[in-house]
Amino acid sequence: MKFQVLGPLTVLGDSGPVALSGVKQRATLGHLLLHANEVVATSALMRALWAGEPPPTARKMLQNAVSALRGLLAADDTEDAHGGPVLLTHAPGYLLRVDGDDLDLTAYRALADRGRADLATGAWSSAARTLRAALDLWRGPVLADLAESGADWPELRTLAQARTATREDLYEAELACGRHDDVLAELRTHAEREPERERLCAQLMLALYRRGHQSDALDAYRRTRTALASRLGLEPGRVLRAVERAVLDHDPVLGQPDALAIMALDGEPRRPRPTVRTPGPAALAPATPVGFDSPPAPRPPAPPALPAPQRATAFPYPAAPAGVLTEQHKQLSMLLVRTTLGKGLGGDPEDAARLSGELAAAIRDEVARHGGKVSGVLGPVTFALFGVVRTREDDAERAVRAGRAILRRLRQYGAGGPVPVHGGSAPRVAVATGDVVVTCAADGTGAVPIVNGAVPQSCADLLRTVPPGGIRVCATTRSGTERSLVYGPAGPDGAAEPLGTRTARTDTPPALVGRDRELAQLGGALDDVARRQRPCLLTALGEPGAGKTRLMAELARLARRSPHGYRVVTGHSSWCDRDRPLALLDRTLASATGTAFATATATGSGDCARDALARTVHALFGTGDRGTWLLDRLGPLLRAEPPVPADWPDLATAWRLLLAGLAAERPLLLVLEDLHSAPEPVLDLVTELADAAGPVPLLLAVTARPELLDRRPTWGGGRRDALALTLDPLDEASSAALLDALLAAGGALPAESRRDVLARIGGNPLYALEYARELAGGAPGPPAMPRHVRQVVAAHLDTLPPLAKAVLVCASALGGVCCADGVAAVGGVDRTEAAHWLDHLERRDFLRRSRHPSATGALRYAFRHPATREAVDALVPRTVREDRRRRAEAWTESTAAQLTA
Repeated sequence: MKFQVLGPLTVLGDSGPVALSGVKQRATLGHLLLHANEVVATSALMRALWAGEPPPTARKMLQNAVSALRGLLAADDTEDAHGGPVLLTHAPGYLLRVDGDDLDLTAYRALADRGRADLATGAWSSAARTLRAALDLWRGPVLADLAESGADWPELRTLAQARTATREDLYEAELACGRHDDVLAELRTHAEREPERERLCAQLMLALYRRGHQSDALDAYRRTRTALASRLGLEPGRVLRAVERAVLDHDPVLGQPDALAIMALDGEPRRPRPTVRTPGPAALAPATPVGFDSPPAPRPPAPPALPAPQRATAFPYPAAPAGVLTEQHKQLSMLLVRTTLGKGLGGDPEDAARLSGELAAAIRDEVARHGGKVSGVLGPVTFALFGVVRTREDDAERAVRAGRAILRRLRQYGAGGPVPVHGGSAPRVAVATGDVVVTCAADGTGAVPIVNGAVPQSCADLLRTVPPGGIRVCATTRSGTERSLVYGPAGPDGAAEPLGTRTARTDTPPALVGRDRELAQLGGALDDVARRQRPCLLTALGEPGAGKTRLMAELARLARRSPHGYRVVTGHSSWCDRDRPLALLDRTLASATGTAFATATATGSGDCARDALARTVHALFGTGDRGTWLLDRLGPLLRAEPPVPADWPDLATAWRLLLAGLAAERPLLLVLEDLHSAPEPVLDLVTELADAAGPVPLLLAVTARPELLDRRPTWGGGRRDALALTLDPLDEASSAALLDALLAAGGALPAESRRDVLARIGGNPLYALEYARELAGGAPGPPAMPRHVRQVVAAHLDTLPPLAKAVLVCASALGGVCCADGVAAVGGVDRTEAAHWLDHLERRDFLRRSRHPSATGALRYAFRHPATREAVDALVPRTVREDRRRRAEAWTESTAAQLTA
């Protein structure tokens, strides 16, 4: 028998819920369960059951309730002999004996204590999981049904406060893990509901600040300060005041994983403690998180740092695990924004401060929205970096789009805006891209990254040439983004002004070679869906550049030429969807209706899109109630603001019905690309569409990178009609045919150069295209790795955990072929851990397992692509790379000596 008190009182037997008769019986059981395995005095029970003076028959009524409860418990087959629940008479009252596994309150307390212990020792991920599991046991307020009936026991209030404290512990753990975006909505809700809780306010301020919303963080502080003063007559405590000062000062301590714990210990914001990175001694461990009212927990000892022959430098970051890179070569884009206050402020410092804060908040918001990170502010100039924490293959494009968005947003502060900004005071934006050395914590958290290289200076020089209200980008940025952005004439320095976005592809897609097997499967899927008249989910998985988009284009061509008369509808997921989680729905409807539906809200052409949608809906469902309902539910997609979550369920239902209606009219191919970057609501919609479309000929074809399976390991599994294709690298003959087709206009390559290029391509169609472009430039000698290929591989590498990337560095030092023993020796990590990450890298297609074990019988692994190893070597600083190679040589010699001994 199971008991649940974290919500309405519920008793579960072997055959389901057990009915309880009468309020007094429920209240008696509820109060005893709150004190399970404790003796509860009869007088305490009577006070709990009767708020005022108990009636003369109260004791008899209590005895009747206890007797009825004993009869209920006796019905459980596991009673007594098998440790089941037992209600005993025990002076001066009663004792309800319940096994800990049978009461949700006991389970909650155990999980909460374990999570709090993990939090105190710095095991933040474990703490977050455990605390989330504890809170998931709650189904509502404690004994919610009894509270509705008038029960007002101190225990109920105590447990409610414990739940809030556990929730705050969870937020502390999540923030330490860097998941501020994931908990921001929850934090807002609970902080607004309980504005007097200072710890909750501090957590909300930290999440908002890390999100780039400094002004919102300060608003949260002011709201809590007002609530404390008006309701309690108090001022905020020292920790909350310290957080406010840190936000005002942009203190780097706010980037530390345990920022709130540091300020709880010190009471003052402080700079991260610099340590000297020298060979041998252990570095300081990060501060351990503690509660606002808890004594400081002892710091756990840090693991020994990996010896490395690096020069001693100030290193203001927590010590990284052995082998993890904290200094890396990267290609990044820097964005500089200069905003100078105009003459319309009249010298009022309050107006100047308000405007400065609004401008800074607007810039931070746009930078964060495009995936960048504001790294600092120097006077009127704001510095932002794209690619510093995680490299993305489109960092330069993101930076340029962010710059244009910032200029558009700051126009509200121009003439006629809230505060005039005149002439030379208009904002200026510059973007520069290049190779730098970045020093930061291994996971990107902590203090502001240190960037060394020529990019900051070249970007500053470029900013001086930008006219008021303009934007210019360097030649490297322009050349890397010309396929997606349109530019004006380039100046003598190669810099140019971005004018807009390209609306169509400007390059010819490469020939489709080496995919005969996949094409046969696609053709069979088209025939099967049309013949069997039921949906099929087709998933094409492949690494970046494997040709997923090209394969889907061929599938669409086959569908249009099919004798079954397929209609083709397309859509894709994008990083631009951050503010519109359901933007994929916009794009599919745009394709289905043949209009610029997805951009109607941005261009003001909402009426045209609405008319096109109405024509499609009325043609399928008529003009009656059903058609009207569908139009009403799909209407939020036409608004300038994204649909609110409350509208999502109805909108999703309408979207599925519309697509099912299109498929019922004629066979439908729905192609959804890059689903690995889609938000969770979209993934849910796609799976529901595949399951609930009904008996209609619908082929739902999606493309994704293998990361999709990390988020949804069971994707496509268990469905009656599902097909998965994994696009492996092309074989050598197909790669050669593709390269020859791409180089047809430029003539044949010498045999030796051709072999070298084919080895570098490694069967990846995108790499073949980029190398062909390099060769078309006519540079003598073998081509270097194209910049775009390097960026794609670097972005793929940055999807790995830091330790997995460190294992790849060791694998390269070992000559590209390695085993767990070698990685452990070179990287200074445990052999079991090395074996785990090698297996992980094989499943992620970075490495492939050799058929032949090492001389000692261990599993051997090799790089799947030469480009991956080349990018790994380019990532590592020269001193680190040389040190790993020396270790690899020493281990190889030692192993050979042992085998010959």
